[in-house]
Amino acid sequence: MQRHREDQEQQVVQVIRKGEKHQIRVSLSKYKGRLLGDLRLFILNREGDWIPTQKGCTVGVEQLDELVEAVARLRDASDPTMHPPL
Repeated sequence: MQRHREDQEQQVVQVIRKGEKHQIRVSLSKYKGRLLGDLRLFILNREGDWIPTQKGCTVGVEQLDELVEAVARLRDASDPTMHPPL
């Protein structure tokens, strides 16, 4: 895990590209002894560095099952063969 902030370690487990200058990073962090899952939007700045934005969500790893269930429900709700469009 790499150091991200003071007393915080971070391991990127997935990068989801949203275009040339945007990506969502899915990472596992440890902050003050607590394991956290983080989904965060990063943007590419003029210097070519990926910068984290405030847009994102951090949850304790004990909540990851709930998050997985919510994403599965979102996927199911967006499937046009399962539901008529809104």
